Amino acid sequence: MLKTTFNRFKPAALPLKKALSRLALGLGTLLFAAVAVFCVTAPTALAATVEPLHGIQITEKSVTIVVTSNGCTQKEDFTTILAKSQPPIVTFIRLKPDLCKGVSRPYPIQFSLSEVGAKEFKLANLFVPSASFY
Repeated sequence: MLKTTFNRFKPAALPLKKALSRLALGLGTLLFAAVAVFCVTAPTALAATVEPLHGIQITEKSVTIVVTSNGCTQKEDFTTILAKSQPPIVTFIRLKPDLCKGVSRPYPIQFSLSEVGAKEFKLANLFVPSASFY
């Protein structure tokens, strides 16, 4: 009788085993896709940093920040993030590192106030005055 009872449940175990195998295969495929996406986007995502500023000048129409350049820094390497608060908080982000091997020097980058997104704001970047620049 024990053998008959076991045989009754055996057919039910096969579809469960097949379903678990398909689930494992699906999860494995999903994990592989997630790793592949991370490997493609990670260099860009990891390169973005909050840039330390050596100076800032604000006028009625623009904001000029002073950053460190090794010779390859461009305005296109930067973006701004505006956090909603009162007043708003602006963060200047370097999207592409300056990997040139030139001598470090101050480099001014000008943004219009419309690019920044606010006329009055707080600054989230670290301010690091550098005696070697001035």
